[in-house]
Amino acid sequence: MDELAQRGELEASFMQDSVGELEQPGKKISKKKKKQKMKQKMKKGPSIPILARTLREEGVVRLNGVLTPTSASTLREEILERRAAAYAAISGDNENGDGDSDGDGEQWRKYFADVLLKENRCDLLLPLKGSSGIQTALHEIFVSSTFLSNILVTALGGDDATLYELAALISEPGSPRQPVHPDNPYQEHTPLLTVFIALQDIAPEMGPTTFIPRTHTAAAHAKFDDISQRDGFLQNSSSVVALLKSGDASLFDSRAMHCGGANDEHQGATRVLLYASFQNPRATESIGNVGSLMKDIKPTMTLRELKSKLAAGAADKSLDPFDDDRGDREEEEAIRQNYLAAEEGNALAQLQLGTNYYLGEGGVEINHVEAVRWFEMAAAQGLAHAQFNLGYCYSTGVVVGTS
Repeated sequence: MDELAQRGELEASFMQDSVGELEQPGKKISKKKKKQKMKQKMKKGPSIPILARTLREEGVVRLNGVLTPTSASTLREEILERRAAAYAAISGDNENGDGDSDGDGEQWRKYFADVLLKENRCDLLLPLKGSSGIQTALHEIFVSSTFLSNILVTALGGDDATLYELAALISEPGSPRQPVHPDNPYQEHTPLLTVFIALQDIAPEMGPTTFIPRTHTAAAHAKFDDISQRDGFLQNSSSVVALLKSGDASLFDSRAMHCGGANDEHQGATRVLLYASFQNPRATESIGNVGSLMKDIKPTMTLRELKSKLAAGAADKSLDPFDDDRGDREEEEAIRQNYLAAEEGNALAQLQLGTNYYLGEGGVEINHVEAVRWFEMAAAQGLAHAQFNLGYCYSTGVVVGTS
């Protein structure tokens, strides 16, 4: 057994007595009003300030209903299909001698990020461009409901936090328990906030994430980093497991201690978590790791920009708001169509083409000879604007000396 897996099992053995369940915080109410308030509380849930305060104090908070179970199920299916396609692509390259048999090479990294203890566990990178399914789910999470985004804005002090990770954590039966770890070394300000969203109900046998609240502090990191104190610290710390329902989430400070649980080989099941991390622009120290983000996703995309693009895509289904090359392709196609129309005798297209050559726009360099040639063709059809441009070229002698 891998040393890290052995370490994970050891920690599990002496942390068992201190495990509770991660619950969404609620308002304290008097017994007299308890029955009257319960239904209202269930419908509304805790307020944004309460959730943000819990996150600040505990380092982790549960958020119920971030995604509907139906949407979660649809996205889960797409993610598992993407994983299968990624494995097939890598396997095909291996057969052709171009792949990475050890799962650590360049081909593997096109689809997957590093994850602690890879056995039966993977970190699948997710695209934004060209993926309407992922865009639809993210629109529901961040735009249709402002629940999560408002907590992020409150906790990080604005909507200028940048998208640092977008991926799916998938564990299969037989995946070992990870050792407890923070995602980042301690620093004064929260470097990242990460949200794990369950895409199916998570049972104890599926290896739910274990969190140790209040370990995002300097004092907790000092004890954890001291090898002589680590076991005692973990044994004496109360931990919680995220037994999330489909569409529920855990939002946590990346400095908080946590670990993925063991997915039972016989009673477990495939567990899929959608996750996204946002970098705090007010935290100036190094993150300390490479974010799980596809290379074609702009690394400076803010929460504000992400929401704006998702809203634009939802408003116009023909639009892919994350296709940054779309504008260039549309411009190239417009230039091509204008050229074809000019050759077929369209006077307005000839005028436009002549103007492009005169100014050096529309994908062509300045060529006054060509400009005059197209102005002449348009002017011969009686187009007044072309006649004016042609007269200007003659009167100023711009054609002289050009080729």
